[in-house]
Formats: sequence, structure tokens, C-alpha cells
Amino acid sequence: MDISAMSMGAALAVGLSGLGVAMWEAALARSSLEIMGKSPRLSGTMMIFTVLGVALVETAVIYGLVVAFSIIGSTAWDANLIAAGLVIGLTGFGAGLWEWMLLAKALEAVNRNPDNKNQILQFMVLFAALVETSAIYGLTVAMKLIG
Repeated sequence: MDISAMSMGAALAVGLSGLGVAMWEAALARSSLEIMGKSPRLSGTMMIFTVLGVALVETAVIYGLVVAFSIIGSTAWDANLIAAGLVIGLTGFGAGLWEWMLLAKALEAVNRNPDNKNQILQFMVLFAALVETSAIYGLTVAMKLIG
């Protein structure tokens, strides 16, 4: 077993998913802070939406971490280890990006119509879960590649 394939696979798994998640969580927080600055009365609501949104986006890097630990010490073929890291890294990065876009729009919707915040929250969570399925597919394929 080539240690460099394990290292590369684990690095791709956590590196790409972690990069995507960190970037998009920061963008979500920035969007939330901008709205709080313009509409201080919504600070509590924005905080709830943002913390929930960050928690939803964070799952993608958790999948990357699970795959990285599965890669380390695996006896799978070298190419499979790199492919497993790449598939979860890219799906985690993509899920983070699109969940951020969805969550940022939910924040804007609450800012425009605070009376509908409960309905917006319900749809936000539902739609984020649907976007998250792409990362779950990546997790499933990565684990299959690892064996």
C-alpha cells in the first residue's frame, strides 16, 4: 500500500470539503451580519437562521473527515483512495456552495418579510436537506471505493 495515495486521498477528502465549507460558512455569516447592520431588529432571527445554516453546511466536512479516517489504514487500491477523497471533497465543496446560496437567500427573504420567518425557516431546512443529498451520495460512493 502506497502511503502517498492514502495521504493524497485523506488530504483531498478533508481539504476540499473543508475549504468549501469554511468559505461558504463565512459568506453566510457575512450576509447575516450585513442584514443585521441594516435591520437591527432582526438580529435574533438572523442569529438563529445563521447558526442553523452553519450547522447544516458543516455536515459536508464531517463526511470528508469520516472518509479521510476510512482512507487512513485502508487496504483499497491506491487509485480508489485518491478517487474516494476526490469524490467526497468535490461533493462537499459543491454542497457547501449551493447550501450557502440557498441560506443567504433565506436570510434576504426574512429581511424582506419578517412575518413569514417560520415558513421561510421550514422551507430553508427542507431545501438545504435536499441539496445535502449530493454530499451524501459522494459519501456513499467514497465509502464504496474504499471498500
